Amino acid sequence: MAGAQRPAEPPWIPGVRPAGTRRGTRSGSGADSRTPVSGEHGRRRAARLRAAGPGPDAGLAAPVTPYGPQPPTGSHRSGSRAHTARSSVLKSTPSFRTRRQRDRRARSVAAVAAIAAGALTLSACSLGAGSAGSSGGKTLTVGIWKGYGADLSWVATQFKQETGASLKFVYIDSERNLLDLMKKADGGIDVGLPNIQYIGDGIDGELFHELDTSELTNFGHIYPQFADRKELRKDGKLYGIPWTYGSTGLFYDDRVFKTAPTSLSVLWDSKYKGKIAVNDNATVEIPTAALYKGEDPQHPGLGTIEPALKDLKANAKLLYSSTDDLAKALSSGTVVAGIGNNDAIGGLIGSGQTHLKYTVPEEGAVGWIDNWAISAKTKNLGLAYDWLNYMTGSKFLTKWADTPEDASPAPANQKVVESLDSSVTSRLQADPAKISSLALQLPMPTARMQSWEDLWQKVKAG
Repeated sequence: MAGAQRPAEPPWIPGVRPAGTRRGTRSGSGADSRTPVSGEHGRRRAARLRAAGPGPDAGLAAPVTPYGPQPPTGSHRSGSRAHTARSSVLKSTPSFRTRRQRDRRARSVAAVAAIAAGALTLSACSLGAGSAGSSGGKTLTVGIWKGYGADLSWVATQFKQETGASLKFVYIDSERNLLDLMKKADGGIDVGLPNIQYIGDGIDGELFHELDTSELTNFGHIYPQFADRKELRKDGKLYGIPWTYGSTGLFYDDRVFKTAPTSLSVLWDSKYKGKIAVNDNATVEIPTAALYKGEDPQHPGLGTIEPALKDLKANAKLLYSSTDDLAKALSSGTVVAGIGNNDAIGGLIGSGQTHLKYTVPEEGAVGWIDNWAISAKTKNLGLAYDWLNYMTGSKFLTKWADTPEDASPAPANQKVVESLDSSVTSRLQADPAKISSLALQLPMPTARMQSWEDLWQKVKAG
């Protein structure tokens, strides 16, 4: 059911609904419509970070690059612990990062990866919509990042107990990879996990099934700042349900900082020169520097923030691409503060590094949202709804959140967050008051993305 056009949102605080507006109806497909295909609001993210040309993305969407590059082919995230081959201590080599860093969300230099690297079949299934009662013996194919919650062994067990169906996991290595799988008539996937940067590509390519909110048992519990996102909609129809969110903000060692820092300024403080960790990612450090300087993180003046980036680099001990490398530096005391992903830091805290603390600083932080979507070509629609309801419900999200070693991000389900112990919400950085401080990673024109990458390489080489 089409609804009223929502007013334009502030360009760099996309989590905030404009004053005087209200959340759309929960019936039908949702009340909001997506904005036209243009600029920051377009979702035609096909081309890759380094303007690699149309390549395999041609025909799907106009060449607009997402705010946040893709991981190299073959690089997977494992929970929040990104596994990549490279790290550096102030080296100027090109950065190849991983997706679970939206610091995280590194994408491949060349545009796209081929079809997902491996499929793993587990016994599992879904909960939720009434049609799932007859799903025994069926298999639902799920496209996900390896180790990102959905493929935990107990998920398969729980899910099968509820519906009698099985799960087949197809692991993706880029957002584009996911969309490629969605396009396949046979041997593709039933449900997938596009993030807010890329879901519009699938919507415009008619790859996703319109969602009926009457079948989504948890949709009314999703934070309105996420559920009402225009990027999830087109022509008033809903195509994705938010699952998790997170931020890339400030972490510090409380053995060093007796008073908890609340500002990004600590990263530029000469007192900590040679003790700062910087994420080797233009799409993190440029908007972070912009926030520090009071600039719009989506449209910063590069001439204004270049000196700040140079000063930050001069203060840094470590440029990192892998959470493993960051963990080593933190455990050795080489690094005492830096920029990091909240679920990565939460995982390190859960593994025993309790001296670490994380905060969204007063200036704000880079943010992201992951969403579940159903393939337009699925032959298991009822089962697909069941999966969405299970993934976004309390049974799964609560157990995931309560298991520190699994490094859960913050749930998008407000009711679940309110039920968690305060120590858990603190570890997950699931503070609803901070949502409005997130500068979401959104799509951007290729030329602008290239200018960001060029500036970052210049700063590193200097």
